[in-house]
Amino acid sequence: MYKETTIEAYLCFFKNEPHWDFPLETVTGRLGVTPTNLEKIGDWANQKRQYVTTEWRYSTGLIETWDFEMVIGKIVDTFRDKVEVINELKRELGIETALRVVTHVVNEDSPSYVIPIDVMKFAISIDNFIDIDQYIYVFLDEETDS
Repeated sequence: MYKETTIEAYLCFFKNEPHWDFPLETVTGRLGVTPTNLEKIGDWANQKRQYVTTEWRYSTGLIETWDFEMVIGKIVDTFRDKVEVINELKRELGIETALRVVTHVVNEDSPSYVIPIDVMKFAISIDNFIDIDQYIYVFLDEETDS
């Protein structure tokens, strides 16, 4: 369980269609960025479950902060000069991108969700949506827990 509020942002390449696959090494090579996570359709996620889609992901990892703008800015800073390459990959491989942010809110310490103009411009330049997920962990005060 999380002790402090954390935020993770990531950019992923994927296709939400059954049996759709694409070469992950092509994305890595063309972007010149090492992914933080790869999922290949048919590979085993664990002993009981296989991946049903292929996904290339670059993530900030979980960062203990309330600074939403800083975390999402890390992704944009990494990919800002790769807009043409991203759009070419999307066209050539028939894939999509998503800019996602996941917040784990602890003890009602939620960040404010401000999307800076440069982040919006980046998302628009790659025809992308921004998805924000929020998970809230509520803890009872020890005095009221009795």
